Amino acid sequence: MEAAVVLPLLACFFVSLLFFFRVMQIQIVVQKALNDTGRQMAVLAAEQENGVADIAAAQTLFLKELGELPLEEAYISGGKWGISLLQSEFDAREVRLRVSYEVRLPLRIFWVQELAMEQHADCRKWNGWKPGAGGDDADLWVYITETGSVYHSTDTCTHLELSIRSVKPEQIDHLRNENGAKYYACSQCADQTNGTGSLYITNQGDRYHRDLNCSGIKRTVYMVRLSEVGARTPCRRCGAPVE
Repeated sequence: MEAAVVLPLLACFFVSLLFFFRVMQIQIVVQKALNDTGRQMAVLAAEQENGVADIAAAQTLFLKELGELPLEEAYISGGKWGISLLQSEFDAREVRLRVSYEVRLPLRIFWVQELAMEQHADCRKWNGWKPGAGGDDADLWVYITETGSVYHSTDTCTHLELSIRSVKPEQIDHLRNENGAKYYACSQCADQTNGTGSLYITNQGDRYHRDLNCSGIKRTVYMVRLSEVGARTPCRRCGAPVE
């Protein structure tokens, strides 16, 4: 009697567990197709004269992207055609894609046979600016840090991507940065100690640090419009555009 009760329950448990991973796989595939569709729609919106992307175009692109990925359509009600983008929204600046579909349960739980699923992807519309195309330079994206006095044209500028290395204290007097300057103690972490006894320097800076998390060698980078940089000046290293 006990085996007759326990074995079916165990079977249901393992089937449900395997189904859970199958649902995760479906969500991953759908999300990838949705993200790729959002990026394409963001560019398409800039190419249209009225700047308005429509749901029909989004659905077509989404099904195309979905067709190139391995999707277990047998678990989705209506297959890939059962995935709807009708709740998507488009405005002057954003593409907000919303998909909804239902996944069939392998076993009916009470009166529930299908699970309702929803996923989304938001993309900012590409403004279509090209250098020399007569666009508004004030709308360019540039990069800044919290305490920096300059702005950068790329997030890969060496002022933002610091090459941090550790050195021994007895080496510091003999080391020079890439401009030939000596290293001096950082005023923020000069009195601190660390367990390794090492000092931290960069190829571009002229300070040595005792704390690897010191704000002097830690960069928090923000992407902003050129018109929002305030009194910051262009970075000479990465050739940032002049406001």
